[in-house]
Amino acid sequence: MDGEKTPICYKEINTALRQWILPMFDKRMKALIYKPLCELRDLLVGPKNLIKKRLHKLLDYEVIEGKSKLSYEEQAVANAYKTINTLLLNELPRFNGLALQMIWSMLGTFSCLHRDLAADMEQLFQSFAQQLPHSSCHPKEFLEWVENAVLEGVRKLEILCQSVEETLNAPVVQPVSPSFQRRLKHLTDKHGSGKIFQVTNTVVGTRDFDLNLTKGELVAIISETDTRGDKRRWLVDAGGKKGYVPSSKLIRYHQATEDPPPSPFLPVPGNMTGFRRHSCIPDPNVLHVTSQPLFQ
Repeated sequence: MDGEKTPICYKEINTALRQWILPMFDKRMKALIYKPLCELRDLLVGPKNLIKKRLHKLLDYEVIEGKSKLSYEEQAVANAYKTINTLLLNELPRFNGLALQMIWSMLGTFSCLHRDLAADMEQLFQSFAQQLPHSSCHPKEFLEWVENAVLEGVRKLEILCQSVEETLNAPVVQPVSPSFQRRLKHLTDKHGSGKIFQVTNTVVGTRDFDLNLTKGELVAIISETDTRGDKRRWLVDAGGKKGYVPSSKLIRYHQATEDPPPSPFLPVPGNMTGFRRHSCIPDPNVLHVTSQPLFQ
């Protein structure tokens, strides 16, 4: 096909795309979109930690705010909460405004990059368009083909998103050990299977009566609120020790049922009872498989 016109055109287009247009587009995309987004993501860590710290201080502050007189420690807790709350009220609107400006700017840059990409590709194809088969295609037919291609891409993207979501929401797989089974049986007998939950992330207690748990541990729900009615902290039984755990780090436990993996060997007929898999002596009754060898 080296002497044919159409393959030569495709080869020239492919070479220009790989060596010039797409590398330049990728370089600009990383510098103008990807890098700023990563920096914005890193900047979000500070406000997130501050908001989380404020929520923890708020629970302590609500306990003491009704008292007429405060001790030195209680006054320090109240002052810490007020300071964090004032800082958030003053700084968060500015931070959100700047973050929104960055996102809008990156969105405009993203559109400009694709516009430049389209212009570069149009310039590239102008010198080859008349020599390619699609040059004789009617615009309506060409648009129909483009629409079908885009819809097919959207369908594949939706399937990918659904697969990622199912993977992220899958329950934690806990190795079935004797101690795990004993705790599961103990909690199930005591509280019932409907109350069994599993820890999705490591829990480190920050308040009185909070539990320290590792990812994958089983607990039984005693109450879905604490003594003050806070639904974000659940009272649980962790197999002897009882305490509070954030409800966001618990997921209902589902008994994992795994089928044994299929054997890589073909089924052996009933009259072949002398089959030995690792025998070094040739056995006339061994079933010989002529396909590609399998390694176990």
